[in-house]
Amino acid sequence: MENYTPPLSVFFVWHPADANTVQPMVKHCSSMFQRDINKPFSRAMNLPIFYRTTAKKGVPSNINIQSENSIIFAFLSKNIVGDGDWVEYIKKLPESDKIHIIPIALDNYAFNVGGHLKGKNFIRIYEYEELYNNFLIFISVAHEIYRLILNESFNILKPGKYNALKIFLSHAKDGKQGIKLAKALKNFIDNSSMRNFYDATDIAPGYQFDNEIIDHIKESTIIAIHSDPYSSRYWCQREILCAKENYRPIVAVDCLEEFEDRRFPHAANIPGVHVNIEECTEPGKKDLLRIVSMALLETIRFYYAKILLTQYAKANWIPNDAEIFSRPPEATDIFKILSNNYNSIHCLKKSVVYPEPPIYEEEMAFFKNFGIEFFTPLSFNPINIHGKSIGISISDPSDEELIEIGHGSYHLIHLSQDLARHFLARGAKLVYGGDLRENGFTDFIFKEAAALQARLQTDNIHLENYLAWPIFKENTIAVTEWKAKYRHIAAMEEIEPPSDVFDLIPDKNSFLPPLNTQNSYVWSRCLTEMRNTMINDCEVRICAGGKHSGYKGKMPGVLEEIVIALEKKKPLYLLGGFGGVTASICKSIQTQVMNNELTEAWQIQNNAGYMDLLSFMDSRGERCKVDYKAIEDKLKNAELNNGLSKDENEKLFNTTFIDEAMHLIFKGLKVLYG
Repeated sequence: MENYTPPLSVFFVWHPADANTVQPMVKHCSSMFQRDINKPFSRAMNLPIFYRTTAKKGVPSNINIQSENSIIFAFLSKNIVGDGDWVEYIKKLPESDKIHIIPIALDNYAFNVGGHLKGKNFIRIYEYEELYNNFLIFISVAHEIYRLILNESFNILKPGKYNALKIFLSHAKDGKQGIKLAKALKNFIDNSSMRNFYDATDIAPGYQFDNEIIDHIKESTIIAIHSDPYSSRYWCQREILCAKENYRPIVAVDCLEEFEDRRFPHAANIPGVHVNIEECTEPGKKDLLRIVSMALLETIRFYYAKILLTQYAKANWIPNDAEIFSRPPEATDIFKILSNNYNSIHCLKKSVVYPEPPIYEEEMAFFKNFGIEFFTPLSFNPINIHGKSIGISISDPSDEELIEIGHGSYHLIHLSQDLARHFLARGAKLVYGGDLRENGFTDFIFKEAAALQARLQTDNIHLENYLAWPIFKENTIAVTEWKAKYRHIAAMEEIEPPSDVFDLIPDKNSFLPPLNTQNSYVWSRCLTEMRNTMINDCEVRICAGGKHSGYKGKMPGVLEEIVIALEKKKPLYLLGGFGGVTASICKSIQTQVMNNELTEAWQIQNNAGYMDLLSFMDSRGERCKVDYKAIEDKLKNAELNNGLSKDENEKLFNTTFIDEAMHLIFKGLKVLYG
């Protein structure tokens, strides 16, 4: 298979005793670097982020570097320095010219950690204003990611400020509020680790005004301060055009007092932030932090998109001769790939790839006139899965296991959303068995489908959600509301109980809570009936996560779905890198040794009342029993029938990167369906 190495991964490390201090900051940083799960088509990058901490005594698992570049942010405090095991863990963190460790001091004791961190420049959180902690830590973290990993002109012989982000403040010299904001930003940046180029007063004597400005723009991130006169000023327009021509990251800051009669069109297609500046007051610190945060975020997004798409091209995931854009295409981009030779216009490139999400069809119509193909990784290389039923089994592992593998709950949410977006955009039908919890996986998948339907302006986005009796009887009002809300994209399949438990159900029209062994048995039979029906209706199954304990069926739900899929010889894709039952199954297949969590003994020991349930099953006959020995044999001899080679499946079993998992799944489907 093609060799793909993820270009970048970020790790956050902290002691569990510091969780109350560290987790809010890590959560804020992660949310900035990740696609907003509540905005399915937001323009974001989903930077791979992993955690290392513990839920109990001891140290976390080691950091296994799988990307071309990595950066490790280690939050250090008296809790780590005073714990010998943790000190040794920190000392053994990997470091090289491709793996960078940035120590973050939570207190003065952090500097005593020693080892290879001795003498390093620490980020000193304890000196930050607590009110702005989240902003300040994000700015510090983001700047290190840019400086050490994404700065294309990084010079190892010139550390520090020579590799820092350079910011160009573009503003109209007669825009009162704009000047006020520009001065405040300059003062803020001057007192930070970022260099900047401000205005004509910084131009060395003897240089041409325009040439020196252009030279600075070519190596800067531009903050375009939109005051009332901004778009009408020639030099402001030239600065934006120069930034676009030289592929520079740009952020717009809107501080209009009244209005502008025409927004300069080339100052569009970039992210923007709005600030209110009172006439008699200076810009607030929070606004300045918001602007600098957005500038750093756009810079990282801009350069990460470039290196990510370049890696895709090297691995032949996208055409290696395609032009790579770091933001959605616009009219000015056309001239970068056209040449005018003796009044004859030629395309220098036949295809252009840009980051997700795809632009609207109406925008794309303009580019089609030039005979150039514009696409995202999502829209490239379509496969023949139109109308295919793709089943997804995704559920969270336990909180403890998420911590152990260095994931947050959003990792699986992003995976479920990406699966939904990719499959639905290709005309497949998505089949999912889930409850109707708000912010559950079903909810996120449905929201993704609704957003995609609106984006593609089609009625052909369909899901089927399967519910077992008596789940759909628990809150009939909520079920009715779901049907009404999502009828345009989804069907709700309510699976009635199997006939062999009719004698145990007092009233089929009423909810039956699983409060005793008999009722739990009814639930287990109903869940099995639903899973059998659902998997029968699928042509492919994709599985990730899954709880080892705390379920309501006769075995862990994802395990049962995988076993049924194997019995029915359905093509099966197992994403073990996201933990849970799926990870245990992948290990069992690879090692040919049954993972302990999948044994009957472990299940009895870790699930209250499970032994009673198994005994009740025995009393009802052979048909309903759980045969763990048969499950072991089935897993050891698993035939996945998924179009992937053994090596490719092992890659899928172990990858923690969503884009790599998606590529492997589609590679297998390409073999199956062409």
